[in-house]
Amino acid sequence: MKSAKFKLNKSILIGILFLLLGFPAYAVNIKAKLINPKKEIAEKNLSVLIFETKKFAQTDAEGNVTLEFPSSGEYTLRLLRDTGIQEIRISVGNEDESRTIYTEKKSTAPKSGIVVEGEREKTVASRTKVRYDEIKRMPGTFGEALRALETLPGVIPNIGFGGGANGIIVRGANPAANTYLYDDLPILYPFHLDGLTSVIHNDLIKSIDLYSGAYPANFNNATGGIIEIETVDSVQKTKGAFQVSLWNTTAYAATPTSGGKGYLAIAGKLGYLDKTLGASGLLPEGIRLPRYNDSQIKYVHNFTPEHQISFYNLTAQDNFAINVPNKPANDPTSSQLALLGGAKASFGQSFRTTALRYTWIPGDKFQNRITLINFDPIGEYNVGVGSIQGKQYQRGSYVGVRQDAYWTATKFLKVDFGTEVRRFSFRDYGTEVALRDPTNPSPNPYNSANPDFVGRPISIKGISPYYNAYTTLHFKFGNFLFEPGARYDYVQVTGNGALTPRATASYTFPEVGKGMTIYGSGGDVSRFPLTTNFNSETGNPDLRFERARKLSAGIDQKIDQVWQVKVEFFKNEFTDTIIDDPYVSTPVGLNPDKSQWLTQPIVANRPLNYSNRASGWSHGYELLIRKNARPGTRDWFGWISYTWSQSFQNSNLYQIYDGDTTQVGGIERKILAAYFPNSVEQLAPWDRTHVANVIYGWRVNEGFQIGGRWSYLTSLPSRPIVGDDGGRFSNPLNGLTYWNPQYSNNPYTSEYGYVKRGTDYHRLDVRFDIFENYSWGYLNWYLEIVNVYMRKNKNGYDFDNSKPFSATNPRENDTFGTLQLPGGTVIPFFNVGMEVHF
Repeated sequence: MKSAKFKLNKSILIGILFLLLGFPAYAVNIKAKLINPKKEIAEKNLSVLIFETKKFAQTDAEGNVTLEFPSSGEYTLRLLRDTGIQEIRISVGNEDESRTIYTEKKSTAPKSGIVVEGEREKTVASRTKVRYDEIKRMPGTFGEALRALETLPGVIPNIGFGGGANGIIVRGANPAANTYLYDDLPILYPFHLDGLTSVIHNDLIKSIDLYSGAYPANFNNATGGIIEIETVDSVQKTKGAFQVSLWNTTAYAATPTSGGKGYLAIAGKLGYLDKTLGASGLLPEGIRLPRYNDSQIKYVHNFTPEHQISFYNLTAQDNFAINVPNKPANDPTSSQLALLGGAKASFGQSFRTTALRYTWIPGDKFQNRITLINFDPIGEYNVGVGSIQGKQYQRGSYVGVRQDAYWTATKFLKVDFGTEVRRFSFRDYGTEVALRDPTNPSPNPYNSANPDFVGRPISIKGISPYYNAYTTLHFKFGNFLFEPGARYDYVQVTGNGALTPRATASYTFPEVGKGMTIYGSGGDVSRFPLTTNFNSETGNPDLRFERARKLSAGIDQKIDQVWQVKVEFFKNEFTDTIIDDPYVSTPVGLNPDKSQWLTQPIVANRPLNYSNRASGWSHGYELLIRKNARPGTRDWFGWISYTWSQSFQNSNLYQIYDGDTTQVGGIERKILAAYFPNSVEQLAPWDRTHVANVIYGWRVNEGFQIGGRWSYLTSLPSRPIVGDDGGRFSNPLNGLTYWNPQYSNNPYTSEYGYVKRGTDYHRLDVRFDIFENYSWGYLNWYLEIVNVYMRKNKNGYDFDNSKPFSATNPRENDTFGTLQLPGGTVIPFFNVGMEVHF
């Protein structure tokens, strides 16, 4: 009896010892399979946090995961999705077991209907997809997921203050030729004027697709790339977030509505860079850094599994100003802006997108979507610098109805088709600033003898319908996929349209690794002209659509569950590109200066100012090596992207070169320009031969994450400066001489055109994240350091107009990446902040 009692006490003591030491005496393992019953798919590659133990696990490609619990009881599983955190409560028994865990309530939809949550298959050709969890905390992006576009193959970032994605170059296209879409709705610009901050809140982003080739026919109005931002498509619980950083504050809130039948998500941002960096004394006097705000509202309601409505309202507003003081004592050596004393400029831009969308899914073979859209973009500027005097307001809004349908016709054929009708309403007034000679590479703002800049009075108001229709056929036979499509766009005010066919073909070898796909695509895409260009009073009403023919071919190899290699070759041809044209005119037209209509309403050879003369082309290849985190571990992830490309352009305008002594008048010159353009092909000013990015991220544990990003860019080509104008003109407000640079005007010399490259650009960025997990959510403290090794990167050449041309003027221009403190100490640019999710 004594022995038995001793054994019992010994067991109790051992149990207490385990408890005190924190070791589980009886750990329970559950082999779970996570299933989404609505979509009838496994929850693959999904991170799972057991909140009570703070241990992470990850499902594999089939949704399987092993979860370890210290003992029986009630536990909370946190599913870390791209769109946010979902919580599930489960009961754990005393023994190991295998079970299926459903991540959502099973759908009660009848067999004839499906829930509006399915994702369409997307083309593999010339498309790169990034998920929210991969890019939200990427170093060098300042927490802006949209800026991860800079690291994708085929993309050249437009380096400037903050980098920014407003002007990314996609496969050699003009940086203004891209289209950005938010759930297939238009946004005027993706980034605010600071170049650091996007107009879309991170927590609303589900994924981003970049289409760099002959994009699908349902997209339009881009000769560069299509950037499709997909937003969250479900909200399981009420949640929110806010973030405070050195230059902005953001907030986000979302909640289910109508008993889980829908959801409401609201986000916004307020920028105050002018109050932080602008008040630091590091900037020249007279510069007021950008102010901005934005907001996004998305509301979704499912009446039944077959009927859904969605409401969107997106806004953004920016403004920026310069007011350079004209001091009695002006010294260009001590003041960077002394030469521009008295200059004033302000710039503003904004947009509002409002949409109501109805989606009808009567069965698993057909889906139709109707969207009512009101898009209202506004741009304005007011500038006064020497002969540059202008003030312009532009507003080109439209109201439209769009229909998109997806039909599974047979086992081998799916069809996409759609139409759209818009009613453009444009208003443009003020004084438009333009170059007298667009071929002049060095206009002088203080040229008083024969001003290089002219002001064109504008007062335009009009309405024009716009129509489009498209279709794409998806033929699939085994592992072979063929997708021909076509699109037609027509703008009534210009009286012309664009028919743009395109096609993609691919074949997959599933037995090679985890699947190897060979693909190719080609076709035409188009972009319609802006209202200022085609208006009948100061523009050219006969302008055609800009066009591009895109060809590409590549291989996409999935090596295993985590490694992928993709190689793609491309060639693009750009035609009918709109440019300023000093020669194009109409024999007889209304006087563009309405103040003279009483005395001279009709003029001969009225300038049309714009034409479709310009052309260009680009070619190159891209490499993407990508690694995802290994399922079930906190493995590292990242990618290497490399792009080799060349981009060329030609204005196809008549030019007068050095040595041309031809004596012809104005009319003869216009005839020569119309029939004998003599411009030569040159490198595009945005060309960079080599672009490489290395991205790395590692979630070390549940409380810490580190990341790194290294970027390399060939320098931009620039025109070599060969002299100055002798300092013939000066700022009339302070008398300071303005030395204007001169460029070679002989196309047969090695100094003509964009032929000079400077020092290549490269930098290393790092980011550190610390997470504090609580029952209500988590805190994320972060430190981001840009340009860790403080390289003084250059971006083109800068001519100091306060000095004559010399061996040290021009010199390479310093670009964004470091901060110089008042004492002269140089430090990396950095951002520190705190983000709260609840």
